[in-house]
Amino acid sequence: MSYVKKIILFWLFTINSSFAQIPDLNEDERVWISEHPVIRIAFDKQSPPFEWQDKSGKYQGISIEIIELIEKQLDIKFQQIEIKNWSELLKEFKAGKIDVIPAIAENIERQNFLLFTKAYSSIQGVIISDKQYNNVNELMGKKVGVVSDYIWDELVSQYDDQIHIIRVETTQAGIELAAVGAIDAMVSDLASVSYHISAMGISNLHVVPVKDSQKQRKELAIGIRKDWPKLQAILQKALNNLKQQDKDRIHNKWIKLHSISFWQSRQFWLMTLLVSTVIMLIVILILIWNRSLKLQVARRTEQLKKAQRQLIHAEKMESIGRLSAGVAHEVKNPLAILQMSIDYLKGEDNDETIVTILDDMDDAIVRADTVIKGLLDFSREKELQVIKGNINEVIKKSLKLIEHEAKQHKVKLSINLSSDLPELNMDKNRLQQVFINLFMNAIQAIGNSGEISVQSKVCEITEPWVIEKSEGLFSLHQKVIDIKILVTGCGLDKNNVFEPFFTTKPVGEGTGLGLSVSKTIIGLHRGMITMKNRTDDVQQGVEVKLLFSINGE
Repeated sequence: MSYVKKIILFWLFTINSSFAQIPDLNEDERVWISEHPVIRIAFDKQSPPFEWQDKSGKYQGISIEIIELIEKQLDIKFQQIEIKNWSELLKEFKAGKIDVIPAIAENIERQNFLLFTKAYSSIQGVIISDKQYNNVNELMGKKVGVVSDYIWDELVSQYDDQIHIIRVETTQAGIELAAVGAIDAMVSDLASVSYHISAMGISNLHVVPVKDSQKQRKELAIGIRKDWPKLQAILQKALNNLKQQDKDRIHNKWIKLHSISFWQSRQFWLMTLLVSTVIMLIVILILIWNRSLKLQVARRTEQLKKAQRQLIHAEKMESIGRLSAGVAHEVKNPLAILQMSIDYLKGEDNDETIVTILDDMDDAIVRADTVIKGLLDFSREKELQVIKGNINEVIKKSLKLIEHEAKQHKVKLSINLSSDLPELNMDKNRLQQVFINLFMNAIQAIGNSGEISVQSKVCEITEPWVIEKSEGLFSLHQKVIDIKILVTGCGLDKNNVFEPFFTTKPVGEGTGLGLSVSKTIIGLHRGMITMKNRTDDVQQGVEVKLLFSINGE
């Protein structure tokens, strides 16, 4: 055979081989292709294994490979249009921005705006659930998930008055909801379900085929715009020309359900999580129990120490009370005789020196008598003369009585009393004694030129130290009458100001009983009194705080 004949035969063989891959297109169809070299197409980004976009941005799946085989046969270039999801794809197609949908199931509604090739893939519909529902009728009254605008949406929507339909964006989302029990079941196709269950390693779901009928299978075809029937015929010829082995290879590549090892299964990890949680809870409970025991021991120890201190203090106070009463009675009678003697001598005709001596003796007896009265007040258990009244009135009356003394020492009195204080069960005379004592002490502590500010209000207790100081009298967030006396001047350098006979005054100018008696009187009113250095903007000074329970609380 000559060299030229060999070349001719090789050329003919090559042409025949090429034409074996080209559909039998007629002249009109070839002209149509030449006039439409670019066809706009869009793929669903979230519909594996049919078509989806992976993390790298590459599209893959059954329909992608089918379109690639068609492109090899035809002199057509498919131009990809990017869309977000399936619903947007349909919307853009109806708007004329897309020419071809590569994977879509045919139904009556879509026939209004689409031409379809014959189905190139037929997938069984399935029900996915952690229970085993055998057909759609068993889903009545249940929450059933479907992907919005998919063919299964149309199937389930026939029963929208009997089924609570939950529309989701992707098959994966529906499977996840079914796996955790958020919905009763999910209706989809075997291919999509197989892919996602394998990818997610889910093993607690039953996959049951829907009754076999054309309407309950996913028949995927190529969708073409309504005004392009020639393209419909061209694509159908290309599909017919595909080899069965190529279609089987694509189908087997993407549609498969891998078996899951036990350690990969959801039950294994749930069991592991459960056991780990139980062990951790046991350990935590043991630690909490041990800590609770330590706290209880510490609390009981502190309570015992506190009770011991209170007992010692009570015994001390009882002893001081008995001693005070005895001293007062023993001293009072001699003082009375001395007073009578001084009064007698004052009636005589005395010179100036003797008169001065008698006046000094008289003043000394008055001071001694004051001490005795204080001792008797301190030592006796007194009954209160209780009536209802407004404590603001007691404060105002007390301030009126010490007003002259305050002016003498150039002490400014500032008053801010709340007008809505509730009435209080109280002994007005005793409380007046307390306030006068506090105001006089404040004036003497200031010396010359300062300020005493008196405030009253109703408030909630929010400071833990108040609860501790009250020794069970008050509780957190309890409403109380709060009276605050703010004094300028030097602060406190000791904390035992309420102890009997404690005084910072020079000898002969104070008994040290005023604050102790005041605390006793406040206690008889079911109240508390505290005194501390000021923490506001004033550089130095003292804050006296009195709290009274509101009647009935």
